[in-house]
Amino acid sequence: MTETSSGSNKYSHIFLGILAVLAILAALKLSKDVTIPLVLSFFCFLLFSPLLRRLDKLHIPKIISVTFVMVLLLFIFVLAGWFVIMTVDTLVRLIPFYAEKVVSLDRLISSRVSEFIDLPLGTSFLSLLPVNWSSLAISSLTSISNKFLDITKVATLVYIFFLFLLLERQSVIPKLLAAVPKSKGMKIAVMFERITRQISKYLILKAVISAFTGLFFFLTAVVTGLDLPILWGVLAFIFNFIPSIGSVIITTLTIFMALIQFAPDWTNVIYVGILTISTQMILGNIIDPRLQGNQLNLSPFVILVSLSLWGFIWGIPGMFISVPLTSVLQILCANIKSLRPVAILISSGKSYQRESAKQRALERYLRKQDKLKRGEHPSAAHMAEAEDAEATNVYHKGDFVLPESFGDKK
Repeated sequence: MTETSSGSNKYSHIFLGILAVLAILAALKLSKDVTIPLVLSFFCFLLFSPLLRRLDKLHIPKIISVTFVMVLLLFIFVLAGWFVIMTVDTLVRLIPFYAEKVVSLDRLISSRVSEFIDLPLGTSFLSLLPVNWSSLAISSLTSISNKFLDITKVATLVYIFFLFLLLERQSVIPKLLAAVPKSKGMKIAVMFERITRQISKYLILKAVISAFTGLFFFLTAVVTGLDLPILWGVLAFIFNFIPSIGSVIITTLTIFMALIQFAPDWTNVIYVGILTISTQMILGNIIDPRLQGNQLNLSPFVILVSLSLWGFIWGIPGMFISVPLTSVLQILCANIKSLRPVAILISSGKSYQRESAKQRALERYLRKQDKLKRGEHPSAAHMAEAEDAEATNVYHKGDFVLPESFGDKK
């Protein structure tokens, strides 16, 4: 009877937990006008944390370091706003030019297809579109200009929140230690410090990789003669922050624009395709994983789910910060005993694979030792393998991250 009641209580707790999560997600979506600037300001704070720590080590007065960082962030915001305005203005003026290019490309494709399939004379694939794509492009660019005031409001809120985070940064840990019992307070303080360092490292490395990606896209456009090279470099930098699909979107868009501009001269189109795809393959699939290591320890499937979830809740800003947000939630779950299974489920699972392999090696070693005691002599190769397994046998704590292990590469 007791087991039945405890089981029912367990399921009721799980059900209530699911309802609580859904309620929190709904609240985040409804309050996105406030939560988006707040979260963005927090990630700006994490991005500038290494610089602030460096200034502290140099014994720079707090007022000077805060002023320097605030001026730097303001410069970035002003530069971003100027770039958006100038880019939209340039694209609006170039729409007629690209409209003629698209019509020419449509005629070329229709003529090539008609060589294999009988098409009515004057067939146009553009006519099959249910909308006037030229007018749609102009209206989309105009809507960006109309939303510039909303973007400015969000940037202003981010700037204000960021200022107060800077002013509060040195008092957070003492307040945590004073607000909760000493043992728990120390654990929370360590966890908070490790979270900030781990996410800061991720954001900085991601920014560096994205900057190199943008640089190579810019150079690709300059070398091949693709129009608006600065635009492609900046877009590559921005979209590289969106995991998985961001690189696919910007690479496809760049190749498509090269196709519109250069067709029927396919040489430059091929060059653009090779250079952009090579950039994404080398930086995204080789260099980025080597630099990042396994520090975030998230399953690729979970990353895609978080991308969709935060994109649904907060739109494009949610897609940009989906990975670090999910990593923060994983670390929090790992340090709450009842939520630790959640942290394990959303982890990459690589350490469990290593642990299982080493456990199997240890079992083989023990079996060979048992055979040796019974007089059965294994080969020298088997003995060397067993000794190596025993020497390198290290038991892992699992994929969840404990306070003393934040940011460690496994």
